[in-house]
Amino acid sequence: MRNVLRCCCLVLLLGLCAGSALAQVPATKAYIVRFKPDYQLPEQGSHAQVVNLLQGSLKKNLPVLKAIHKTDDLVPLWIVNGAAIRATSAEVAEIKALPNVLSVKPSRYKIWLPDTDPQPVDGPKGIQWSIAKVKAPEVWSTLKIDGTGVVVGHLDTGIDAGHPALSGKVLSFKDFTPAGQSGPYDDQGHGTHTAGSIAGSDGVGVAPGAKLIVAKVFDRQGGAEDAWLLQAMQWVMDPDGVPETNDGPRLVSNSWGSDATTDRTFWDAVQAWVAAGIVPVFAAGNNGPSGKVGTPGGYPHSWAVAATTNTDKIAYFSSVGPSVWDGITLVKPDIAAPGQSVVSCAVGGGLVSNSGTSMACPHVAGLAALMLQANPALTIDQVRAIAESTAIDLGAAGKDTKFGSGRFDALACITKVLESASLLAAYEAYDSSLAAEKALVGIQARTPLAGPLAQSILQRTGALDDGEVKSLGDALRQKGSPAARALFDEALRLRQAERLNK
Repeated sequence: MRNVLRCCCLVLLLGLCAGSALAQVPATKAYIVRFKPDYQLPEQGSHAQVVNLLQGSLKKNLPVLKAIHKTDDLVPLWIVNGAAIRATSAEVAEIKALPNVLSVKPSRYKIWLPDTDPQPVDGPKGIQWSIAKVKAPEVWSTLKIDGTGVVVGHLDTGIDAGHPALSGKVLSFKDFTPAGQSGPYDDQGHGTHTAGSIAGSDGVGVAPGAKLIVAKVFDRQGGAEDAWLLQAMQWVMDPDGVPETNDGPRLVSNSWGSDATTDRTFWDAVQAWVAAGIVPVFAAGNNGPSGKVGTPGGYPHSWAVAATTNTDKIAYFSSVGPSVWDGITLVKPDIAAPGQSVVSCAVGGGLVSNSGTSMACPHVAGLAALMLQANPALTIDQVRAIAESTAIDLGAAGKDTKFGSGRFDALACITKVLESASLLAAYEAYDSSLAAEKALVGIQARTPLAGPLAQSILQRTGALDDGEVKSLGDALRQKGSPAARALFDEALRLRQAERLNK
């Protein structure tokens, strides 16, 4: 009996010691550390210039942080000159005291996506009402522009890449949620729907010729930590991790946002996109009819999209402006698109109807893809200005705080773009597409990005008159790449063969 009591006491003592040891382990939480900037972003730099500048600045700051934070969980966030870490409160106090540290803030988890009730659609397939409303089919058929050759970034709940309307659209995918899956998937549905409105085939998307770089950043509940979002924003800017390969998208579609109107968490990340020439398209928010446009859509450098109905009324849920930053009042949102009862892709196949500025945002992303195929030389300011100047003015005259500049008209917009577009820019974009394709998917027998763009360029070249062809050829011989000149030679061969067959 004495031995039994002795064993029990020993077990109890060991248990108390273990509990005491565990109690002494300091708790850690997720934080984002930001350093004081020692650089100035260019207004319109190259992809390599901007990424190298940001990475170089962070590289100088990290050693001081690592001297305090010695674990290997640190994730560099050069897009905001910072890092994501898990740290104790004592470590945070030390880090805040470092002379090069600007701030240390918690990486908050929150639900970002609205709780909607998507409705299955059993009706006939074909051109969906929202796509017809913005006159995208006329752009495809009359102007021969469908977004071919343009890469669109997409931050959402993922994508069902096996959906018939999205088959072959995904160039690259990465999962930033704790699930960490390697292949494309969508366990919520929101991302598949919004991706469909950007680039879905069969009358579902505005720019069915475009390709997608997809970051899954929201979990099944539609939630994400700040750090997940910042990592995704960074990755989509440089997917292959090599700044010198220009594999970043021309625009990013973001059907998400916070109700907060003054939160600057993503300010620097959006600014980095803009500096590298990436158009940042954001949902305006679903706080209408009186709630204000949230963030990041409310930033001056973000393009915020309001939602309209099938009768061109403002959707009851669409957030309104203005937005105020540093004492300056901005008219927000910027532009409007169909967003109520929008039909797009459902996970597992088929179609579903959903509502929100989340649904309006990808329509404008599709419009930007059409514009950048029509003239790849457009700047961000030109994309926004042309799209807004050709929009159908709704509500109060001029740009207002409900519709922005109005609901976009793809036919009027692309017609305007083509008035001053040169095919020389398209040939230069072909060279870039070859490089991006090699970086993202490798060399393949059937090229998913450059191949369709080449066919589009050949078709557009064939429509030129002899004088325009001569001018284009002279320009390409002076400054064109070998690949661009080879493509032009093929255009001349096809042109000659067509004449001989007449």
